[in-house]
Amino acid sequence: MNRTLTCAAAACLMGASAFAAGSTATEQKLIDLENATAKAFAQKDTAFFAANFADSWVVQDASGRHSKADMIADIKSGRMAVTSMTNHDMHVSVMGNVAFVQGMEDEKSSYGGHDSSGTYSWTDVAQMRGGKWQFVGTQVSKMMK
Repeated sequence: MNRTLTCAAAACLMGASAFAAGSTATEQKLIDLENATAKAFAQKDTAFFAANFADSWVVQDASGRHSKADMIADIKSGRMAVTSMTNHDMHVSVMGNVAFVQGMEDEKSSYGGHDSSGTYSWTDVAQMRGGKWQFVGTQVSKMMK
């Protein structure tokens, strides 16, 4: 579940994004949400996840499927620790009230006391709910060197 929860997708942060000229305001909002997610991981801001991830959100990775509640508990307990996360190569596809955000991230992290740092490729699915975008699902894979 190492990066699993770190991305969330995922998730994200301080990095420059590959944001193409001519992108829409909606696409920019989603890029901003991804970057805010990365920042929230590094700052252990569980209130951010509570507000911006649907209660039904799940992430799937090499270790299985994990819920929003699992992720928040792992952050609070320190089982998951992210010290930095930088997004890059993000691309957004919006289809009505659903959007897919694909990207990569470089992170420094640990899970369960083991180093989980590396580069991850991810896809987040977001849905417009109650006038704001929320993440509803994430798929993440650690890149081979």
